[in-house]
Amino acid sequence: MSTDELLLYAENHGHTVIYANLGQTKAFSVDYCGSFIALDKSLSGVEEKELAAHELGHREYGGSYNRFSQYDIKEKSENRANKWAYYKLVPPGELRAALRKGIVEHWELADLFDVSCDFMFNAMDYYRIAGVI
Repeated sequence: MSTDELLLYAENHGHTVIYANLGQTKAFSVDYCGSFIALDKSLSGVEEKELAAHELGHREYGGSYNRFSQYDIKEKSENRANKWAYYKLVPPGELRAALRKGIVEHWELADLFDVSCDFMFNAMDYYRIAGVI
């Protein structure tokens, strides 16, 4: 899935994506008078796509957390957002097909799916633990 496809998905699902100078944060999402995703203007390429997918994961999974609440678990929300991003950017069926074709190195798979090596490593690790691959 490309960045443009992710942005179209966001629009079609009622999420407003804005670009702003965010500094070190790079991306965040909020649910306040609507669903908003903010991405830093400096983002491009794979980094923009991965962060957009992650923030969409927060919106689609309802994975927001209140940092002031002792009952919200940040890691749970982050894991759910990552899971959503993995399924959108590296669909399990397509990954299994690539592995059957002999494409097994992380860097080869990252090139194939147009994601970073770190993202691919994390996606494959998640899929292995979940028993998907």
